[in-house]
Amino acid sequence: MEPGRIDLEFSTQEERMSVEINTGGGLAARALTEVGLKTLFTLPGSHIGQLLERIRAEGKQVISVRHEENAILMAEGWALATGMAGFAAVTAGPGLANSLPGIAEANAAGVPILVLAGRTALARRGRGAVQDMDQLAAVEPITKWRGECLEAGRIGEHIVRAYLQATSGSPGVAYLEIAEDLLSAPVGEVATPQMLKISRAVPEGAALAEALQLLRGAERPIVLAGSGAFFSGAGPELEAFCEVSGIPVTTTSAARGLLDDDHPLCLGSLVHGGAALISADLALVIGSGFNANLMYGRPPLFGEEQVVIQLDIAAEKLGGERVPNLGLVGDVAATLHSLSMSWEGDPDRYRDWRVQAKAVSATSREIWTAETESDVATVHAGWLAREVAERFEQEGSGIWISDGGDSVTWGIAFSKGHRPGSNMLIGSAMGTLGVGLPFAIAAKLANPEALVVLFTGDGAFGFSAMELHTAARQGLGLVVVVVNNGVWRGPGSSKEEPVGDVDHAALAVALGGWGERIAVREELSPALARALGAARSGLPAVLDVRCDPRVVSNLLRGLDDLGLM
Repeated sequence: MEPGRIDLEFSTQEERMSVEINTGGGLAARALTEVGLKTLFTLPGSHIGQLLERIRAEGKQVISVRHEENAILMAEGWALATGMAGFAAVTAGPGLANSLPGIAEANAAGVPILVLAGRTALARRGRGAVQDMDQLAAVEPITKWRGECLEAGRIGEHIVRAYLQATSGSPGVAYLEIAEDLLSAPVGEVATPQMLKISRAVPEGAALAEALQLLRGAERPIVLAGSGAFFSGAGPELEAFCEVSGIPVTTTSAARGLLDDDHPLCLGSLVHGGAALISADLALVIGSGFNANLMYGRPPLFGEEQVVIQLDIAAEKLGGERVPNLGLVGDVAATLHSLSMSWEGDPDRYRDWRVQAKAVSATSREIWTAETESDVATVHAGWLAREVAERFEQEGSGIWISDGGDSVTWGIAFSKGHRPGSNMLIGSAMGTLGVGLPFAIAAKLANPEALVVLFTGDGAFGFSAMELHTAARQGLGLVVVVVNNGVWRGPGSSKEEPVGDVDHAALAVALGGWGERIAVREELSPALARALGAARSGLPAVLDVRCDPRVVSNLLRGLDDLGLM
């Protein structure tokens, strides 16, 4: 199943198939299997015990984590690595409360996740029972959809509905809570969900014709692809459109790798491609909103007089901070296919513009590289990112994750994306730190043979460092490179706060992994080779690198002036 391509619905009453399932928990496990569950992320608790037991009985993988926020972030990482929905389960009360930051992050990123939550038994609610709280009220502002099931025999029906809400239209988090007593309640014959193929929506003919006219009338057009293009599975269609039209592409967020960074028409991430975007006379924005990540659709990223065409699956996502000249409502993959099939003209028409755009993008990389050559006392964080990214490419690449405040900018600037789901980062306007290790664990579970490298800051790593234990228990060989500069720092002119030295390598060893510390450039190459070897043997490997606390990227320094926070 691919998000946007297949939905689930119940067929008519006469066509429903029935199956004998003993309990509500068994019914939930069967329904989750039907909607495509392969791996569930959770922290066990009494309110979901029956559910987890039956999911394991269905032969599905259940990953127990150290904190509920990270269960949600792992489900998000799974979705970002696979293009499929992620699944998480949390227990009642504090379990749900702990998961809220993860839910807020995933929903802001527009990632399809189904969160199942246990809830106090119906007979005990409102009596001061342990872990009883109004969970629906708590998740209301941070979910796309929320609901509760009050009848054991309808659990499967509710799960299907929640899955549909998470994956259809503009993706997001769907939350479903089920009372503890319903999961253990007996059920008889129940209907099973049926698969239903649905068509993909495309804009009306007149709107497509207008888009083609605007595109063909431009001298310096550019395509900007966002997460909506990724969850549409639009990689092949994006490549076909840019090749038939000759229009260059830059990507942001989850769209990294939809068009290989090494493709002649790819300008790479927005960190570099944005330098060409401002010079374009037309921007086709697909699957992305005009939030702070896109600088609200204004300079210095977009031109004030620039023609903008915005394409999204949901009409309510169009416009806002930047009103496009033309708004298109439709599935990204299907719409790009329609544009390609209707395109007329020689793609070489934009040859000079492509050369200019590639040159500008290359200049951006050179500027970032020049930053890394400044004199520092220990190791420059940018130099570290550049060297690790180069070794990553030499190893045949795999999946790269960037996390942290300043470290994330270096990671994005020097890493590449070669296929969908191969380059992951803080993708939402929430700017949530600490997503890196949960993302890396989920990516490794989804792609066991891939090399997974996390480039992160020491502050961001601290949010989820205990999940190294989760990785070690599961035998997940991945590499974590920590920019250990010993300070917490916000963007722009924010004052830094010293936090002292933490030996993250020793922490990794204590939690069942491998670790090593380095403090000078010359130590990096051999230490990185040892880290890769440890990862190949199935150990989470942490390379703790002492970095100069004075180093801050020019991008982070300039955030105050950009007014993004």
